[in-house]
Order: sequence, then C-alpha cells, then structure tokens
Amino acid sequence: MKLRCDRSALVDKLAVLSRGVSARMALPVLSGILLQASEGRLDMYSTDMEISIKASMPVTVDEPGDVVVPARLFSDVVRNLVGEEVRVESGSADGGTVLVTAGKARFTLNSWAASDFPQMSTFDVQGGFSVPREPFVETLGKVARAASRDETRPILTGVLVMIGGNSLRMVATDSYRLSVKQSAVDGGPEEEVQAIVPVKALAEVARLAAAADRPAIDVALTENQALFGFGEIFIATRLIDGVFPNYKQLLPDTYDHKFELDKDDFLGVARRVGLLAQKNAPLRLRFAPADDDGPARLVVRAVTQDVGQAEEQLEIDYTGEAFEIGFNHAYLIDGVEAVDGDRICLKLTSPLRPGLVSGPGADDEAEGFVYLIMPIRLSN
Repeated sequence: MKLRCDRSALVDKLAVLSRGVSARMALPVLSGILLQASEGRLDMYSTDMEISIKASMPVTVDEPGDVVVPARLFSDVVRNLVGEEVRVESGSADGGTVLVTAGKARFTLNSWAASDFPQMSTFDVQGGFSVPREPFVETLGKVARAASRDETRPILTGVLVMIGGNSLRMVATDSYRLSVKQSAVDGGPEEEVQAIVPVKALAEVARLAAAADRPAIDVALTENQALFGFGEIFIATRLIDGVFPNYKQLLPDTYDHKFELDKDDFLGVARRVGLLAQKNAPLRLRFAPADDDGPARLVVRAVTQDVGQAEEQLEIDYTGEAFEIGFNHAYLIDGVEAVDGDRICLKLTSPLRPGLVSGPGADDEAEGFVYLIMPIRLSN
C-alpha cells in the first residue's frame, strides 16, 4: 500500500477514530486502526468490540492495500509532522512495518495484518432514514444522564430510542430515576421503530453530531445493530437485547402536591446546600405552610455526620400540611437542569413515593420532558 494525503484532514479523521480504539491488551490489534486504500479513497476503521467507527477521506493511491497501524502512535506521528502532505507506505499485506514520511521526517512503525482486524459492521445505511441533528442531540442530552453505568444490569445501560411518525422519544433509567423526552422531528420512518442503544455509543453519536456540519443524521437499524452516519464518518454499535422496563407504568397518574419554582433559584439552593450532602446523605426538602415563623416556605437542608450541615429557604405558594421528603442531591439537580425554561414543576405525593420534575406545562411525557426520581427514606 502506498498513499499520499492532506495531513490536516488525516489528523481530524484520526481524532474521531481514536474514540473507538480499545485499551484491552488481550487483543493487541484492537489498539490499532485499519487502513484500506483503493481508487482514490482511504477508509479507516477502529473498534472496541462494542462500538465501531469508520472514517473516509480522498487520497492519492499509488498502490492499493490495507494494514493495521498502532492508533495512538500513528496519530501522534501524523499530528506532529511538518508540511501539508503525508505519505504512508506498507510493504506487506501480512503486517510488519509502515513507513510514514513528510518533508525530511521518516518514521517506521510496527503494524498488524489487516486480516487480524475484526470487522464488526458492514456500515451499510441502505434502507435507513435520516433525522434532524438538533432535536436528536437535544433529546439525548436530556435523558442520557439517567442511564445506568452498572454493567451487571446491561438493559439499563441503554437508552430506549423510538422514532417514527415525525416523533422522536428517548427513555433512560438506572432504577433510581427515569428520564423521558419526546421531540417533534421532520423525517424518520413512517412507522415507529425502536431499539435499546448503549448510552456509551449514543454519547459518541452526540459528540460527532454536534461537531458535524450536516443538518441530519443518517440512521439504519437492524435486528442487532444501530448505525449512525455523518457523511464520511459512521458509528456502528450492537443493540442491547432484552425488554426495557415499562416506563409508562412507572409514571403515576395523580399527585397530591404540585409546586412551581424558579429554576435558577432552586438550582442555586440545591447546589449550595448539596455541598453538605456527602457520603450519600439526602437533600431534605421540607414544605411548610405559612405560620408564626413566616410565610409558606421550602426549607432545603443537608446533614452529614462528621462533616456539617447546611440549610436555606425559598418562599413558595403552599397551604397544605407540612411534610418532608429526601432525594439524592445529584440526581435531583440533573433533572432540574434538564428542564427548559425559567420555571420547573415539582409534583409529589408522599415522602415514600417518587417525585416528578418537569416544565410547568408538561402534564405527561407526551408534552416534552419528565423526570421521575425515587426518594430516600429519611431518619430523624
């Protein structure tokens, strides 16, 4: 294989491919990037056996061929070369070495045979569809933090993605909180399709989509794979097999208390008081009606033994009986931050029942974004 290409363009593509490189030493070839050169085109691949990335670019091919280069070292070499053009040459299809030159600089790197590199996807988007980039990225940003990172429960490490009928809905839960976001989209399939996509892969999709100059994302779903395309860059990932929790059954139909709060004011209080909610200590929310001590108020409090305590109040509109409920402060902040607008709606039933965070106008998940959060049992 012999090729010549623009160095800056190659650097940009290698930066994307590095996101799919595996750090597992059990299979050293996974730490490499597969280069395939033919007919004026260079296709490059990386994989960690869970996600696979393909990036392509135009090059001048003097001799077609393929080889696997060490990803990190090859990227560092190309990035630090001087000049606009870089040359890459491999003498054998069975691996051995790769020669990288630019100007007066010459680097010889050990390589692997292309046949040793596992191809995890065909990267074929035929029969797929396109969705607008902005609502896809926005919707994912609202729900991704609620997905679990616990690999012992793989179904919860995915996001339930439903697309069809000019609607996009994503759902994620780690069993302590549930996040649902629905967005209107132009395009997508006529009939709804759904898949459970690993949140790790979707995070890479969102990162690439935000940096891409294309207004749409190409999507192709098969029985066991999701493929996302951005022109010359593609990300493929295995789908998670299993049944996602019936999230609609988890959303209560009615609530006993409904509070509208200024979003920035509440976030400020939660963050400040949350500094003292350490070692899994809950953030305590006490709702009290007007009395001799003052007007109706929300008292936010945190106590951590051997550390200290904090308390701050907000005036609210409330006439019911006083009650107190506790939440994980980081989970609560995540939900409030995801609400659009200047105000939030907090719906509660009892100290032992889940609470719901949404925008003031969202009576159910069909209207936008809702965030269900489990309470923490409080002790005196």
